[in-house]
Amino acid sequence: METITYEYKIGKITYPIEKYFDENTIFFDIECTGLSPRKSFIYLIGYAYREGNNITITQLLANEESEELEIIEEFEKVLCKYDKLLGFNSTRFDESFIVERCRKYKFNTSIKSKHHIDMYLASTKAKCLLDLPNYKQKTIEEFLGLNRDDKYNGGELIPVYQHYSLIRDEESKNLILLHNYEDINGMIYILDIMSYSDIFNSNLRYISHDIDDEKLRFEIELDFSLPKSINKIRDYGIYIIKENRIYVTLNLFNGSLFTFLPDYKNYYYLINDDIIVPKSLGESIDKNCRRPATRKDCKVQANGTFLCLPDKIDVGTSLRTFRHDYESKENYIDIKDLREELLIKITRYMLKH
Repeated sequence: METITYEYKIGKITYPIEKYFDENTIFFDIECTGLSPRKSFIYLIGYAYREGNNITITQLLANEESEELEIIEEFEKVLCKYDKLLGFNSTRFDESFIVERCRKYKFNTSIKSKHHIDMYLASTKAKCLLDLPNYKQKTIEEFLGLNRDDKYNGGELIPVYQHYSLIRDEESKNLILLHNYEDINGMIYILDIMSYSDIFNSNLRYISHDIDDEKLRFEIELDFSLPKSINKIRDYGIYIIKENRIYVTLNLFNGSLFTFLPDYKNYYYLINDDIIVPKSLGESIDKNCRRPATRKDCKVQANGTFLCLPDKIDVGTSLRTFRHDYESKENYIDIKDLREELLIKITRYMLKH
């Protein structure tokens, strides 16, 4: 077994590093000779830990299959010092692979007792924001503007390792070490991707709003900054997330709309007059001139300026909503009813849809 160690300093402790990569957490990544832990073995385990601004990356390399248990045992010594794990597609693959290989050797591992965050699963929660072609590590690195020297994937390096295991050549060794190193190091820098999924549970603070040219524009503040801006266009408006600000523009409508009363069973519809009246007032009217009101009948017209709401958003029952007609799918609210908490609610809805 060989142990290779690298050390460097990071210039700035960003929000994701502070939150996810604290000094009780390690990144880890394994390389193996196939996808099946019953037919393949682990030949390389890489891990990283942080002490302040200092990053240490260590690689445990098995020169041949007989050294697999040795690197697993060495990694277990490291695991015992930490409570939390970070990886990429690591809950479904790396952790499961290690557990299965430990079972083969009847070796007890503590890996399943750790608090484990899988960055792949976390990043897919932000699909509605990111719209990436896929959520592989290299794709996320490219999205965040990170470049790597390694051009291979794990599968392509299997024959490279097998060649190295036979003849111990430095070129093959360097290729497999580089790939694992850049996976580990890349994970540290793509921690920024966690910011996007964190938006959904973050505090949003209203800053300001203004109305002009049939548009409502408002600004919301986040607790943290995003590394890369997001711009989304919807039928009802747009939003831009830049650093720690969300800028939203929504469409307004000036004119006449209808609100439909929920208690329609308490009204009569007057056939000749095309109006509704409360049943308490309509009982004396000729039955041939009235009938029980339907949901469609029970409407009140209003004139003014209205905000077009995102499709299917639930604004509760305390706010009166308006439509062009009963069949219309677009809902509006009177801009006189705008409140800070409503703008924040709309923002949260837009981010998730």
